[in-house]
Parts: sequence; C-alpha cells; structure tokens
Amino acid sequence: MKQAIIVGAGHAGLATAYLLRQKGYHKVVILEASNAVGSAWRNRYEGLTLFTSRRYSQLPGLNISGNASEYPSKQEFVEYLEQYAAALSLDIRFGRKVVDVRNDTDGFTVNCSNGETYHSKMLFVCTGAFQIPHSYQLDSNSFYHGKVFTPESIGDRHLTCENENWLVIGDGACGRQLAKMLVKKNQVFLSMGKARSFLPQRLLGKDILFWLDKLGLTRLEKQHWLAKKMRKKDPFPATGSRNYQLAKDGITLCKRFNLNKLNSEKPITLKGQVIDKVIIATGYNNDFSWLESCLAQQASNQDFFDKVSDISGLYILSQPWLSSRGSGLIMGIEHDFNLLDLLEC
Repeated sequence: MKQAIIVGAGHAGLATAYLLRQKGYHKVVILEASNAVGSAWRNRYEGLTLFTSRRYSQLPGLNISGNASEYPSKQEFVEYLEQYAAALSLDIRFGRKVVDVRNDTDGFTVNCSNGETYHSKMLFVCTGAFQIPHSYQLDSNSFYHGKVFTPESIGDRHLTCENENWLVIGDGACGRQLAKMLVKKNQVFLSMGKARSFLPQRLLGKDILFWLDKLGLTRLEKQHWLAKKMRKKDPFPATGSRNYQLAKDGITLCKRFNLNKLNSEKPITLKGQVIDKVIIATGYNNDFSWLESCLAQQASNQDFFDKVSDISGLYILSQPWLSSRGSGLIMGIEHDFNLLDLLEC
C-alpha cells in the first residue's frame, strides 16, 4: 500500500494529505506536535485577518464558506481547517513532536518526543514558514518593567487596553495591523525597518491575487528575472497601512529601534513618552533541527532546501520561494505539490 508521513497538521499538512490520497497514497499519517490542527494560526493574535481572500485561502477538496471575495479572520480559518480534517477523515496523530529523523537504506525513521517511532519511504515537511517568531530575550537584570510580546504571545486583554504607550518593532503586514488595532485607544509608536513596497489589496474590484494569478506572477519560476525583482522588493497587500495612512490614524512612525536598548538601565522614552509595552513583530525563523541527522551526510556548503531536494523521498512544502512567489501562500501548495517527483511506495 502506498504510504507517507507528513510532519505538521497546519494548512500545508492537511492539503498534502488530501493531494496524496488523490494520487493513491491511502496510508498517510500526519504527525502534529500540538493537540489541534492549525496550531500556528491558533496562536496568532485575535483580530488577525488574512490578506488573501477566501477564494485564495481554501485548500483543495473543500471550499471555505462565505463570500469568496472577502477576507477570512483567523478564527474562521481555524474553524475551516477543523472542518477540512474532519470531512476528509485524515489520520492525524496529535502530541507527536518530531525530535529526530534518520535516513535509512529503506526509508526514514521518525522519532517523536513521546517515544513513538514511525517509518516510511516518503516524508513531507509541512511545518510552515511561521514557526519561531523573532524575539529578544531580556536579560534577567534588565530594568524593563513592562511587557514584551510577539504576535503569538499577545492576548486579547492587551489588545483591548486603553491609555498606554506601545512600541511596535517591525513594520511588516503584522506589525502594521497590530499598530492600527492598538492606536484606537492608545499612543502607538511603530519602528520602521527597510523601505517597504505595497500592493493594493483590491484592484478594479478584484482581490490583487486575482490579477497576480491571472497574469501568472504567483507561479513565475524563482529564477526568472521578474521573479527575482519581486523577491527583492517583497511587496505585500496593504489597505490603509501605507505610511501616510498610519500617520493619519495617529501612529507615530520612528526609525529602526535598537533592541539592545531593552536592556539599558534607562527606561524607553520616545517623543517624551515612557513606553509601557513592546511588541516585537520582526518576522520568523524556521526550526529544522530535528532534520539534522537526516541531512548530516549532505555537503556542508549546500543551502538547506538544496540538501532536502537531494534526498530521495524527502519533500518540503509551504515555504516562501520554493518554486515561485506563490510557494509560501495557501494557494500555492497544490502547485508546488504537483512539481514533486513522488516515489512509488
């Protein structure tokens, strides 16, 4: 019987399980470290709205309910993932954090933190691109009396606070959205990084991804000159989040913040205001340490993703720019899956 192991029960892992089943791989096991599907989405802040409309936020095999042209909330998307897993009766093993993978002569041996071991000739890494938020660990002797949050750790009670001075470090889509939420009842400073490029969220009444998809730009091979230019500029849809719009909303834009100041003996003061709370929204790192044993024999000068692609039966999905701009988007999973050279096992 055709079989495979998938690591991660987020949207990428669930979609991959469905696509494998369509290819005749009926014994597919999903190993998930948490106790529920879509844990990365569950841990994000309340009020998060996807910047892809429902039409481009659904997985193969099941449409997401609601107006296809509107944008789902975090909670809507989590509920959709639950419905997807239930409707397809996927074999998900919760509480199985993968701690080590070994590449044997007859396939992959996958060891989990609970002591269980799994084996298959095919292993799919679907842990997503939002694994570990960039954060700054405060020195134990730090002066800082306030709270430092990431987009995952901030709770609803903090987002509904009033009359506080907030510093949001990181002006990507996430940082800008958080700043807009907080400024309604607080003083907010947004620390700017590199110059940003923006796309309109809608154009001529259509989601911007509609046009990018129709023009083939989401599937343009990453080696294409135009794809390289897109990657360098890294534009993202932003409605009401351009610099002048944020300033109009009352958000104070400031230059890049030196994180070392969080360990200074002096309190953080911006424009004469002492900062009460800080959000670090500067992006994410991947944690593939559990694959080190598997990749140990690959050339040390190889890029991580090249190492993975050189091992027969090992596949990775839902990472930015694996093949194209769409690789890191929900809508790009099926496209990248169809590019894989699957084993017959």
